[in-house]
Amino acid sequence: MIEIDGSQGEGGGQILRTSLALSALTGTPVRLYAIRAGRAKPGLMRQHLTCVEAAAAVCGAEVRGAALGSRELELIPGPIRGGAHRFTIGTAGSTGLVLQTVLPPLLAAPEPAHVTIEGGTHNPLSPPFDFLASAFVPVLVRMGAHVRVRLERPGFHPAGGGRVVCDLEPGALHPIELIEAGPIQRRHARALLSRLPAHVGRRELDVVQERLGWSPDECEIVEVESAGLGNALVLEVVRDGIAEVVTGFGEKGTRAELVAERACREMAAYLDAGVPVAEHLADQLLIPMALAGGGRFRTVPPTLHTTTNIDVIRRFLDVSIDVADAGGATEITVTKP
Repeated sequence: MIEIDGSQGEGGGQILRTSLALSALTGTPVRLYAIRAGRAKPGLMRQHLTCVEAAAAVCGAEVRGAALGSRELELIPGPIRGGAHRFTIGTAGSTGLVLQTVLPPLLAAPEPAHVTIEGGTHNPLSPPFDFLASAFVPVLVRMGAHVRVRLERPGFHPAGGGRVVCDLEPGALHPIELIEAGPIQRRHARALLSRLPAHVGRRELDVVQERLGWSPDECEIVEVESAGLGNALVLEVVRDGIAEVVTGFGEKGTRAELVAERACREMAAYLDAGVPVAEHLADQLLIPMALAGGGRFRTVPPTLHTTTNIDVIRRFLDVSIDVADAGGATEITVTKP
């Protein structure tokens, strides 16, 4: 049994999710302790508990310590199984993070899988659906995965109520290299609004046009049906077939202009860096490249999330992950010894 200290590195939920995914995938029992010790509310929150339940469901695992607030957990996996799975978070917790947990083992299942996850689809501090659909999944497809995701209903914080569906077929991944950023092929800004006046979106898009120089034709307001109030500004840039998605989230008491300013600063920083892979996609690509047994990409200086994820992956998989300076950028290389 592998023992993982949940307080190491960034001390958050990424350690839990990566450990669950790779335990299920490799059939290796795992014990986690000090779960989310680096967070203001340590232990398993509702969305983390759903990740545990989801990982257990896709591999018929025996689980100990799966309770709200628990800081210790054991997962003893059984055989991976595809088929139909439905997971309900019950809050606005991230559907994307639950999908992140079950996707790696389901790629190794003996049959196709159909996964439905209900909860939050657009909430801060986690990958929104747009990032999964436009940035992450297309790279997986380039690596040989047969994965499709669709948004059946958006769910904003705090109401939740969203639904994401993923269909996938098992298969091996192959290495990929993402080294050059390439010229910009497409830019697009969407102001998503649920039960909010249109002027909120117009004000956000005005900032995008002013700060990033995007044209009105590259901006649109999209009104969506959701369980509660919601606003997300989604900025997407595609370069050489690789997309970066930056999202700003509207919050009560926060002006629309400030939401847009923050998103524009993040997108401008990515464009100025001149790398194909931004920090969040870098985190997401580590497990697929490790499963493929190789790969290489250039990104911004690694975050604590990235380095912590690398440490956990090394505990489960026999791969080498090297992080090196590449003239102002960072090059991450995955190889099989």
